Amino acid sequence: MAIYHLSVKTFSRSKGQSATAAIAYRAGAKIKCEHEGRTHDYTKKNDVLHSEIFLPANAPSWATDRQQLWNEVEKAEKRKNSTIAREFEVALPNELNEEQRIALVQDFAKQIVARHGCAVDAHLHNDKGLYESKENHHAHIMLSTRQLEQDGFTKKTRELDEKKSGEVVYWREQWAKTANEHLREYGIEIDHRSLKDQGLEREPTIKLGVAASALERKGTKTDRGDINREVAKYNKVLETNSNEKINKILSKQLKQATELHNKLQFIKRRLPEVKRDIAEKQPKLYQAFDDLGIPTAEPEPIRSVDHEQERERIEPVSERVDRPPSPESHSNERGRELPPVGSVKSNELGQGHNSEVRPADQTVTSTAPRDIVELPQQLTEPIKQPKAPQATEETVKTPTAPNKADEIAEKRLLVEGFVQRSQEMAKQAHRSQLDALQAQAKPIYAEIERLKDNEPWNPFKTKAWQAELDKKVAQHNDIKSTFDDLKNQGVTTELIQAVHAEEHRRNPTEYQSISAMEDEVIAYEQEQIEVLREQRQQQLVLKRQEVKVAKADKDIQL
Repeated sequence: MAIYHLSVKTFSRSKGQSATAAIAYRAGAKIKCEHEGRTHDYTKKNDVLHSEIFLPANAPSWATDRQQLWNEVEKAEKRKNSTIAREFEVALPNELNEEQRIALVQDFAKQIVARHGCAVDAHLHNDKGLYESKENHHAHIMLSTRQLEQDGFTKKTRELDEKKSGEVVYWREQWAKTANEHLREYGIEIDHRSLKDQGLEREPTIKLGVAASALERKGTKTDRGDINREVAKYNKVLETNSNEKINKILSKQLKQATELHNKLQFIKRRLPEVKRDIAEKQPKLYQAFDDLGIPTAEPEPIRSVDHEQERERIEPVSERVDRPPSPESHSNERGRELPPVGSVKSNELGQGHNSEVRPADQTVTSTAPRDIVELPQQLTEPIKQPKAPQATEETVKTPTAPNKADEIAEKRLLVEGFVQRSQEMAKQAHRSQLDALQAQAKPIYAEIERLKDNEPWNPFKTKAWQAELDKKVAQHNDIKSTFDDLKNQGVTTELIQAVHAEEHRRNPTEYQSISAMEDEVIAYEQEQIEVLREQRQQQLVLKRQEVKVAKADKDIQL
């Protein structure tokens, strides 16, 4: 199978290298180096299949001679640490025959000459690599480091030396495109991207090097060769496991799709029956709402009117107090002030937030203590029938009229319903915060499990793997700690205040109405408490007077 390989290397005098020696080895030729004053002879090398020189159109005639060409390359460089040559090493597809491989290298070499204007000397090799049963077709494409013109070598091709220029990346991609064009008839493609960029979990092999490759060809095993053999085994197991995982995922998705299809078919079959049930039960539901005193009509919209229009619309206070209350009037009045309990608008109110500053130890339910709130309900009968045998105009106070008590009771129910809905909204907001943390922690936990299941066998990658695992574990622990703290705190005062502020912003008119009702209920309860306190005080005074009278009568009798 065709594989992708392209590596770029340079030859420098600072490393004791020479262009003539490199080209003699790759061409399997004998070349005399004028710069070094010696001859490099590799004519016994038998793995060279083809050698060819590629030149710009205006190149001098002497450049076609390999020995003179590379000696001129040596002469063009004056410094003792000069870079004298550059090489592209590429792997050639085994699917192509020899002529097709030569055509592929010729196509690629001509592109290099056209882009950089340098001299190119390409050599096709075939030597056996790690596995003796497979051939190793590859090419060494040697480049001069200077442009070749009519007068000889001129300026440097430094764009290939700069990492930021992107030229090496360009040629890596260009080799893949060129090879794929020649492989098109075979339906094969190679990819220049790394395994990570391709989204593959396969481990890459390491480079053997010249010495290890020579030993492996002779049948001697090396450490690098052992690593590559282990990588090959690991990748084979990994591919098998990957196929199994893919099959499991596809099976799970197929099962879920089948279940969803069955549910949709069930809903489709039951939908007519459900519609009939709703049509039959809807009148009964409305009747139940009417029996409970819950209006089902849409509330009238609240409009901004001036003072005179508002005074004309609202009944006089005296007329409203004198007239006996009726369920219809209460229902209509409640519909004007607030939407029904079951409506969407009512549910959006939540727990109110008054713009006035309240003490921190008070809540919307009531600003009075709990026992005081319940006290008027326990003492309703004594208030209606106070025991004051010697009542006078100064001592006895008449309780609030029954219609006022009924009105306050109704408003108390509205306030309590408002408070209950507010608490539910706060609980939902708290639950949403917890759900958001769980959703944030879920992918991190999955990544931790994936890292644990894919511990690298390569010791050079263990440190990076452990660092990544520790990082994910720390992130998960931070989220879990925040989740536990938030769960233990429950619905906090800050959360309730946030709900208040949001509802006050969204529904200022309804909120002010509820706040006014609460203040009125609190004032009424305080008034009733004062009346009861005065009645008890009067009863205590009368009791003391009776005791004194009885004692006086007894003294007279004695």
